[in-house]
Amino acid sequence: HHPAVAITDHGVIQAFPKIQDLADKYKQKVIYGMEGYMIEDIPADPDTDRQQYNHIIILAKNVTGLRNLYRMVTLSHLKFYRKRPLIPKPILKELREGLIYGSACVMGEFFRAVLAGKSDEELIEMAKFYDYLEVQPLGNNEFMVRNGQVDSIEAIKNFNRTIIQLGEELHIPVVATGDVHFQEPEDRIYRAVLQAGNGFKDADNQAPLFYRTTPDMLEQFSYLPQEKAFEICVTNPNKIAATIDNNLRAIPKGTYPPSIEG
Repeated sequence: HHPAVAITDHGVIQAFPKIQDLADKYKQKVIYGMEGYMIEDIPADPDTDRQQYNHIIILAKNVTGLRNLYRMVTLSHLKFYRKRPLIPKPILKELREGLIYGSACVMGEFFRAVLAGKSDEELIEMAKFYDYLEVQPLGNNEFMVRNGQVDSIEAIKNFNRTIIQLGEELHIPVVATGDVHFQEPEDRIYRAVLQAGNGFKDADNQAPLFYRTTPDMLEQFSYLPQEKAFEICVTNPNKIAATIDNNLRAIPKGTYPPSIEG
């Protein structure tokens, strides 16, 4: 019974036709988007320039945004492909019209900056680029405790609290997102198989990236004041969904054969 659902695959948009068919069938609003691989600058040398990439969430608000998203996908695959389809930040700025940018998961530049202990001034400047900031369930980032990046779950809670506080100061909405990679908890086995096939050593230690209900999400943020948990899990996501064109379609209805005289 969610009023909208967003689809944000990694670097690609091949799922759009299928989810559009499902949306038509079940009368569901879809937010069309992508989790992009952002780099800081346009590469100077295609063969030697290997910039660190950060994840970024890109959502289309309207037809203009959808067109700009498609342009980014094209550029990232044809011009800036370096093992992954990369999107330089100048391109994100140039094609920003009609799009919403989210700070993404632990692989986003903003969360990485919080994790690195960057100053408030640096975090504030970085946050201004985004339309909303993201926090995620604790289990999503529990791997950082296992690998020694942080010493406890409490540290991850504090990272989320820092992001929420910065959002309040800058009047940028903070949204709790699931980083969903599979539907049910038991479906983690399929992702484990895919990751093992790609050489991941920790494929069997799957984060709980299943599709959560609203009560699930509220429970995940029960360490926050109740009204704040409701704001980031329900109020702010609905506000963002409300800015998306209700009639937006990834592919227009009908067919468009060429018109040839005679």
